Amino acid sequence: MEGQNNQYDLKVNKIAVAVIIVFHLVGLLGFLIPALTPYFLKLVPFHLLLMFAVIIFSYNADVKRLLLFVSGVFLCGFLVEVLGVHTGKIFGNYYYGDTLGYKIAAVPLLMGVNWVILIFSIGQMMKALKIMNSILASVIGAAILVGFDFFLEPVAMKFNYWQWDWHEIPVQNYIAWYIVAVILLKFYYALGLKQQKYIGSAMFLSQLVFFVVLFMTT
Repeated sequence: MEGQNNQYDLKVNKIAVAVIIVFHLVGLLGFLIPALTPYFLKLVPFHLLLMFAVIIFSYNADVKRLLLFVSGVFLCGFLVEVLGVHTGKIFGNYYYGDTLGYKIAAVPLLMGVNWVILIFSIGQMMKALKIMNSILASVIGAAILVGFDFFLEPVAMKFNYWQWDWHEIPVQNYIAWYIVAVILLKFYYALGLKQQKYIGSAMFLSQLVFFVVLFMTT
């Protein structure tokens, strides 16, 4: 029975990884072809929700812990964005465009979902790299996310995810990203979520390739 369960889990993981890679590649092509870009921009919220669903439905361990993680990171990520937008004291002065969809308090709800996807993905990838010390993994993982954000920010402005005042990305943004990421990653490790083979790494690397290519070509 255990062998059958392992085979089933492996099959689910392979399907999940295939969905992640294929949809990121298709999305990348849509963003690179000017005639298709307006249509693919409208699909961005659905893409994020699909990636979120992949994480939820492929997870094969303690669902209560996963839901606690999702709820905690969603609320923390969303609230820090609300404070950031309305005060300018966290990330700097910025505001959200229409690409990410429905907003509450001037912040798209999907920003909470995005934080969940990023923290889960990088946490899983750190485990895949056998970095088991939670403090070390959180520090390294947060640094990688800051590097990811370096490529994300110009692309996000170009496609109206959000905009910075005077079109300048402040150093403050990267410092805040690092601090928030360390805290949320520590929360991830405190919950002891099970590693999902390949899924986290595939999710993060697919997003990284997506934004690096757009950063280099747009």
